[in-house]
Amino acid sequence: MRITVPLALALCLILPRSAAPDQKPPGTIQEAAGSVEWTKPAGAVKSMNSSGSGPGFDIVKLALISDGTALVVTATLATALSGTWADDVAELYIDTDNNPATGSKTSWSNKHGFELQAKLRACVEYEGGSACMGAVSGRKVKGYYSSMKLGNASGSVFPPFKEPKGTAQGTVVSASLAYKDLGVRAGQTIRIVAIQSGGSPDETSEFPAVLLTLK
Repeated sequence: MRITVPLALALCLILPRSAAPDQKPPGTIQEAAGSVEWTKPAGAVKSMNSSGSGPGFDIVKLALISDGTALVVTATLATALSGTWADDVAELYIDTDNNPATGSKTSWSNKHGFELQAKLRACVEYEGGSACMGAVSGRKVKGYYSSMKLGNASGSVFPPFKEPKGTAQGTVVSASLAYKDLGVRAGQTIRIVAIQSGGSPDETSEFPAVLLTLK
């Protein structure tokens, strides 16, 4: 007996099933225009050492926003800033020419092609001084602010670069990097990989890589 199979059904049986329209293949880099935001559950970061002298800044949201002249990096923490300790909050590797064949690799993984490294810092202002790393003993804390350290992705710092002062209040730490300091322009697409500074030095603390087209 001859069985006739409808053409549409036959094509379904022969052709491979494609991914749903809203799904991207594994490993596909995220793309964003102007800004991008990620969230993470709290609890990935603990105290910096056994004595608890370091707070372990635990990021629950990280946002990158370009405004036409600067890239603004804003981290929202699981708990409000307190105490006397200053340290890095987030670390960004920036591929300014969007070419993985040029530049250095990240310090925690084997991702290549980054020209710049930026660190968002939570700093402490004391009576008679300030710090963006560690703590000053015996000084009363007046408040908090942020700064952004910029250097080559290989680890060297730009001597002429003056760390811009930003805001740090409550759970929000924010600072910006001018396009002129990054060597980029509006409309340019750059690749960025970010990581929580206080987390494990591996991809478990990493935020998704993004191709960001600057406003």
